[in-house]
Amino acid sequence: MLRSIAPVSSGEREEFRGVFVELFPRLRSYFRACGFQGADADDLSQTALWIVYRSRGQFRGDGDFDAWVYSIARNVARDEWRRRGRAGEEPVSEAIPDRVPSAEIWTTGRQDLRRTLDALAKLPAGMRACLLLRAQEGLSYREIGRRLSLAVPTVKVQIWNARRRLRSLLEEERAP
Repeated sequence: MLRSIAPVSSGEREEFRGVFVELFPRLRSYFRACGFQGADADDLSQTALWIVYRSRGQFRGDGDFDAWVYSIARNVARDEWRRRGRAGEEPVSEAIPDRVPSAEIWTTGRQDLRRTLDALAKLPAGMRACLLLRAQEGLSYREIGRRLSLAVPTVKVQIWNARRRLRSLLEEERAP
């Protein structure tokens, strides 16, 4: 149950419920792209939306609402990674069941996936977020820029650098 800071009318609650329903899946996707696992992504999405709700009076409407929300989400992600760095925590891995014909294929696929996930984790958060929003969500450069408050050329460079660095990290992994 949300605790309100100031009295809130039921109309405001209903209006924000619509914002929550629209933004929660997108924020969850964003936090997953930042490297957080399912339950953590859910928690961080709720945290970001709570901050949006609590700070709704600070949004003046002179900019893009989504950009404002994603700047809050970016700060939540950054704070969480800093907290984890101090606490020495590592993200919990969630196994996704696969239907694979043989154990050999399963093992090889899991090893490739693990190498790829490890390489993705080594990318800076901004590069990783841009790359995953493009690859997983299929978003345009413009939409990624809007969500992350970045210029389109910056998004293009981030994705290009992320792909190049990811390729390099995977090649290093394969080299004896």
